Parts: sequence; C-alpha cells; structure tokens
Amino acid sequence: MRFVVPFVIASLRSPLRGSIRFAVLAVSLCSALHSSFVVAAAPATIDYDQQVRPFLKDNCIACHNKTTTKGGLNMETPELMVKGGESDKGIVPGKGADSIIYQAAAHSWDSEMPPKGNKVGAVNLTPAQLALLKTWIDQGAKASPKKVQVIAWEPLPAGLQPIYAVAVAPQGDFAAAARANQISIYHLPTQSLVTKLTDEALLKSGLYKQPGVAHRDLVQSVAFSPDGTRLATGSFREVKLWKRTIPASPALAPSTKFTATQEADNSIKLTETAGGKLVAHIKSDLAAEQALAQRDLSSVRAALEVTYQNEAIKKAEADATEQANRLKKANELAELAKKALEEKKKDIKPKEDAKTAAEKAAAELAAQVAKVPADKPDAALAKKNTEAQEKATKAASDLKLAQEALTRAEAAITDTANEITLVTENEKKAKQAVVDAKARLEVVKKEAEKAKTERDLLAKTPAALKKAKALQFSANGLELIAEQEGGPPLAWSTVNGRPIVPGSTAATWSLERVIGTGDGRSEITDRANSLAFSPDGKMLAIGSGEPSRSGDITLWEVATGKLQKTYAERHLDSVFALDFSPDGKMLASGGADKALRITDLSTGKVVKVFEGHTHHVLGVSWRADGRLLASSGADNVVKVWDWTTGDRRKSVDGWDKEVTGIHYLGAADQIATSAGDSKLRLITSDGGEVKKITGITSFLQSLATSKFGDVVLGGDQDGNLRAWDVATAKEIAMFKP
Repeated sequence: MRFVVPFVIASLRSPLRGSIRFAVLAVSLCSALHSSFVVAAAPATIDYDQQVRPFLKDNCIACHNKTTTKGGLNMETPELMVKGGESDKGIVPGKGADSIIYQAAAHSWDSEMPPKGNKVGAVNLTPAQLALLKTWIDQGAKASPKKVQVIAWEPLPAGLQPIYAVAVAPQGDFAAAARANQISIYHLPTQSLVTKLTDEALLKSGLYKQPGVAHRDLVQSVAFSPDGTRLATGSFREVKLWKRTIPASPALAPSTKFTATQEADNSIKLTETAGGKLVAHIKSDLAAEQALAQRDLSSVRAALEVTYQNEAIKKAEADATEQANRLKKANELAELAKKALEEKKKDIKPKEDAKTAAEKAAAELAAQVAKVPADKPDAALAKKNTEAQEKATKAASDLKLAQEALTRAEAAITDTANEITLVTENEKKAKQAVVDAKARLEVVKKEAEKAKTERDLLAKTPAALKKAKALQFSANGLELIAEQEGGPPLAWSTVNGRPIVPGSTAATWSLERVIGTGDGRSEITDRANSLAFSPDGKMLAIGSGEPSRSGDITLWEVATGKLQKTYAERHLDSVFALDFSPDGKMLASGGADKALRITDLSTGKVVKVFEGHTHHVLGVSWRADGRLLASSGADNVVKVWDWTTGDRRKSVDGWDKEVTGIHYLGAADQIATSAGDSKLRLITSDGGEVKKITGITSFLQSLATSKFGDVVLGGDQDGNLRAWDVATAKEIAMFKP
C-alpha cells in the first residue's frame, strides 16, 4: 500500500483528469485509501490468555515459573515478565524488539530460548508466534481482563465413599464423617446415625434431588468447635458452618424393648424386656463422668509436667557440668598464659640489648668504611661491615618477633580473663537453673500428687444418683431419661448405659453460614484441605492453595463469618494440616512443600520453619504443654519437633505407606497415628510404641481424637468409620457407608 497510494495520487493529478470535480473525487478517494491503509496497519488488540499464553506455557513457562525459576525469571504473568530476572527486565512494554524475552525467543540475544536438548520438550516459537509475541509487547504487554471461571457442576458418582475427613466432638459424643460430598453425623454413645447434613440450596438448584448432600464437591476437611456446638466442613473454595440444636424437651414414648428400674441406692438397672438380660447398671450421670474425665486430664497434664521438669533438671545439670569443665579449662589456660607472658617478658631485655649493641657496632664499621679512599678499598673491612649490618638487621628482627610474641601473650591473658568471667557467669546461671528446676519440680510434684489424689478420690467415691421422679425412654428408643426433682433431666444410652445429654440423639444441624463463594471470586484458594478452630472457638483457620502453585491460610471470625487475616502463599504448595498451639498464640501448618511452618498470630510472621520431611506434610499436632509438636507425612514417617529449642527431637518410621493423620491424645505424651498401610499406632514422643490397634483392612484416610484422648476414630478408603476406646484398644463403634 505504501507504493500503490502515491501511484494512484499521481494518476489523479494527470492533466488528462484536470477537472475540479475530478480533483475533489481524487482527494476523497485518496482519503478513503488512506483510511483503509490505517485500518489495515493497526492489528486488533491481542488477548494474552487466548493467543500468547498457550505457546509460552508449552515452551517457556515450564522452566520459568515459581517453582523452577531459571535465571531468576518467572514468566507466569505479564507483570512477572516485566519484572524480569537476573539479566534485566524481561519485557519493555511498547518495545517488543527491545525486550529480552522476545530477543531470546527470536534467537537474537546472547542466549537462545528454549535451549537445545531441554528436558521439558520445549520447541522454538514459529514465525507467527514470534510475531504475536512482539505485537502483544508493542501493544503494552497487557494482561487479559480477569474472568471468573464458571464451573458446570454435575452430581458426584453414587459409589464414591472414601472418608477423606473425620472429626469427633470434644466430649466424644458426636462424630462427623465426610464421604464424597455427604457428611454423616453419628452419636457414639448410642452408636446411631443422627443425620446427614443437607444444604437446601443444592436441592433448590436442581443439582441433587434427594437430601443428605452438603457440598457440590468432595469434602476435604471437617472440624468441631471447642464447645462442640458447631461443625465446619471444607470443600472446593468454600467452608460451611453448621449449628447444632438439641431439643429442650425430648419426645418420650414407652419402650417394649427395655425396662428400667431404680434400686434402693438410686442406681438404675437397664434390662432387655425380653429375657431380662442386663444391659447396664447405671451409677453415675454425665456431669460426674465429665468431672472425672477432667480430673484425669489434669492429672495426666501434671504428670507430663513432672516428666518435663525431670528432663529439665538433667539438662541443667549437664549444662552446669559442662560450664564447670569449661571453667577449669579456662583457668588452666590462664596459668599457661601467665607463664608464657613471664617468659616473653624475660626475652625482651636481652633482645633489646643485642639490637643496641649490633646497631652500635654496625654504625662504627660503617663510619670506618666511609673513611677508606674510594681508590683503595679495604675488602676485609667491607666484609666486616656487611656482617655487622646483617647482624644488626637480625637483631632488630629478633626483637620485633619477641615483641609480637609478648603482645600475643598479653592478648592471651586478656582472652583467658574474659573467658573466665564469661564462663563463671554461665556456670553461676547453670547452677541456678538446676536449683530453679529442682524447686519447680517440687512444686509440680505436689500439683501432680494433688491432681492424682483428687482424681482417685472422685473415682472411688462418685456422686450418687438422686432419686428419679420418673424413668422414661426417648421416642427413638436410644435414650433412657430420668426426670429429676428440682433439676434438669438426665439421660443414658440404651445401647451401653453411657451417660449422654438428654435429646442428643435427636439433635438437628442447620447451615449457619457459608464462608467463601465456591467460585473464582472466593477468598479460599482451590480446596479447603484443612480446618482448625482456635482454642477459644472464636477463630477458624482454613488451609488451602492451588496445587504446586501456592499454600494459603485464611483466618475467619466464627461469630460473623468475616475474614480477619490472609496469609497468602504461606507455603509453596497446598496446605494440608493446621493446628493452633494450646495457648492460641501460634498456628502450625504443614503442606505439600514438605515444610512445617509456625506463624505468630500476633505479628502474622513465620517464626519457625521445620524441615525434614521428604514428601507432603499431611498432619500436625501440638502436645498439650505446647513444648512439642508432631507431624506426619507422605514419606511414611512421623517427626517430633521441640518448640522450646527449635530442633527436631525424633524421627519415627515403621509405616509402609503415608501417615495420613496425627493427634496427641489429651494431655498425655502419646500420639495417635493413622496410615495407608491400615495401621493405627499409638506412640510416644520418643518413638516408643504404646500399642497398635488391629482389625483394619483398608487404607486409613483420616483420624480424629476426643478432647480427653479416650476415644480415637479412623475413616478408611472403603467408607467405614470406626471408633476405639484408647485404654483397652477395643472397637466401640463401627459405621459402614
């Protein structure tokens, strides 16, 4: 067009076409042609996501991304390309030909990209791709407008039932098991299914026709609040909070299956009506058993403190011994330094005298040589002069070396004096630490003895039941309910006689709120893989992240559902495990980046990173005293970390597959673990095996324990939920899908 247009204009100006009308036509035609030229020369705006990113992803981003940042260059976004790497800015918006990324791709830069023989299968860009890249940069290297991904949801397959997440309420009465996108709530004392959670919005949307569906996608995490009244469930880009309601007045009905009679001592015998078989002889109520459980917890915690203080004494004594030995060595070195100094001082005077005499003799000979006529040299005198000068030089050197040795000896005296001062202070502190540790031990011993005495007394003399006004059964036949004079009713399970909250088998769970939008606008990145309530129940931590891209943590206010803190990219990959420290000040998180990170919630900063796992960190748990924490991994090991020293205390193996879950039991130094090799093992922080629970035949996907550490639950690949009594290692409940 650049050559055609002038030719047309020249033709229009020919004398053969000289009329004014034709001239006007010529101008109009010229303008039209010019307009056509401008339109043709200005290409349409290039869409980065649709036209450029696909070929960059295949041939460039594979080596220049967040994980593999060759040359310090990350090409995952236009902004990162502009930022550049070790050489310079990767892109200069508006100047494609001057941009290093374009030059490298066009093989006009020092290094050609992609390199020959690369391991990711990247190939050279085609001429058309190079032209697109250059034009896109010339146009300003703009990112495509952000689009919210719309997901076309479909119902999950009916046979999908592995339990990826399980939780048990702190008191050990309710359990939640997530199978696919369904969440079953069980009542453990009565071994019954209470309900399946239903989000009515899913029914209204038409995605599902039957109730019992809680999320659109797989549920990856569940957690009960510390008071057991709320349940959080995590799925794709959303977390739902469910509120528990127990009826104030349970529905009652006669029972043909059971008979209850109160004895003279007010204990209750529960028997089967047909045959008279004794189901349970009930002697205590829920308040009494919970009080005993709390005493147990306090006693165990006190015993744990005694153990810790004994260890502290051993460490303090070892430190005191080390400091004493160090002080002894410092005193020995001080004596040697003192002797060496005296010797060096004695060596100075002879060296000074020798230097003075040698310099005097050299000066005298030099004067004699100076008097000898130049035409009559005295070879013998010259030789003596040379020797004298050399002797003077050596004497000066000897004196310098002696002075340097004296300086070093004096410095050694200073160093040893400083060392003695330092070590004396350290020894004093170490000895005081021993005294303090022993004093502390005496205090905690008394506390432990008191806690044990109170626990034993309560166990031996439990509060007796009061005379019941009436004994009745719940409408579902799962509860024996005693009406009390001047007090609330009491209830027990008709399955085993365990005391329960009246009406708990008829509890309802309603959706309180949804956190996150479930789509591309959600503050929750990808799947909510882990959940944890703060010890006071006011905050909910959610661990998520885009696989192989980021590991994000968000903190939400439970009462309002408002986002409080976002720790974006706290991990380099998805976050799979969360646990608040017992005092609620720290948050431990484990992820697919193989790291365990501790966040100080007062500052939001990572204060410690524990590294040692060689695969995903799948679980993390603080010990009740907050001094140790344990992590489990897909590398088939458990690692125990000492928070007080920041060191790894123990690495425990013995599993054949991933260790999927880990929890400290109550206040004890015992850890429950679940694994893909169907092993549910209880170990100590030092790696000793306490017991192994057998009878599991499938891959254990999830683990949960009660607040008191007396109940442990495991969910497997086949959808089976099992509960065991920790003390006896016996199975107390089994729920099939």
